Amino acid sequence: MPGSTVQQDSERLVIDREDRDSINTFACVALPVRNRGLFRLRLIKNVRLETRVELFRGSGMGSGQFGIDELPNYVNRDEDLIKHDIPLLKEAARLPAFDCYSLRRAVRSSGIDVETADVLSLSNEKKRELAGHMRNLTRPLVRHVFGDAGMDITDPSSLRDIMQMADKAAARKKLELLSEVLEADLDSLPELLEDYGDAFLSLGYYRSYLNLIVPRVKELQGWIEEAMERGSFRKGDPAIKRMKQVSSAMDHVVKSVVERFREFDRRAVFDWEVLTLEEFRTARQQILEHQATLAEVLCGIAVKVFEWRSRFAKPNVGIQQRVDFVLSDLQPGLDHLLQVESSAPRF
Repeated sequence: MPGSTVQQDSERLVIDREDRDSINTFACVALPVRNRGLFRLRLIKNVRLETRVELFRGSGMGSGQFGIDELPNYVNRDEDLIKHDIPLLKEAARLPAFDCYSLRRAVRSSGIDVETADVLSLSNEKKRELAGHMRNLTRPLVRHVFGDAGMDITDPSSLRDIMQMADKAAARKKLELLSEVLEADLDSLPELLEDYGDAFLSLGYYRSYLNLIVPRVKELQGWIEEAMERGSFRKGDPAIKRMKQVSSAMDHVVKSVVERFREFDRRAVFDWEVLTLEEFRTARQQILEHQATLAEVLCGIAVKVFEWRSRFAKPNVGIQQRVDFVLSDLQPGLDHLLQVESSAPRF
């Protein structure tokens, strides 16, 4: 790549925490783009589940969006932009969501190149936010090995350090037994546990979005119901049917995802005292198999409810505005999300 690597280019920006941790935004600079005009732009999944380039976003201003093919109208048009950057962004745009776990799969399966490994993991701040989800895995493990439930591990990489601290005879003996169960030598055990811990952390990440979405979907359903009750609709008006379909579809998807997490709660926490290799492998594999559909469905519902709250923060909104938003913005893509959720792996 001629002349514009991260080290050589002082204008290239560090990817901020928001884009690293977001499920629906992706900094263009995370890819090896060559046109400097792209360094401050990002890809987003919008309320209609389209991938767009975002030029700006601000309180009271909304979001300035345009298609990838329109980039020559907004940044300097050069050969790198046309022949290299736009095709690269179009490849990234095919991702169903922009979280780090979706990006990892893209790197492995389609060969999408990334400029920095930072985008392949959550920020340290986000990992601390998700600490409660990691404790479900790490506290029983630490108690099993060290007999100390007070030790707190919030980052999967910390498992390696904790394992290496195990110099007491009793703790080392338990680690040796655990390595035998998991068919790994003692030196590779920390890496194996870190790998599972990272998969477990992804559950916490997706659950955090679900926890945000559930109450908002309920509020949104009430908002739609109120519009149907107060609106002057003719008998048999197709708008009523479509609004009911939107409300029902969002409710169905969310309830289905909630049920998936209930299954994970039953299956993905170990009794380390009687753990078997099959249990360990099965739990990790189930998490990995569900990541793609969880990402796509939660991304889709999240952008819809967050756009609704952003656009209709004021309570006095006309009925026709509500109807237009439901039919023109909430409905597009919902059929696809229903299909994705129905195709998700079963337990």
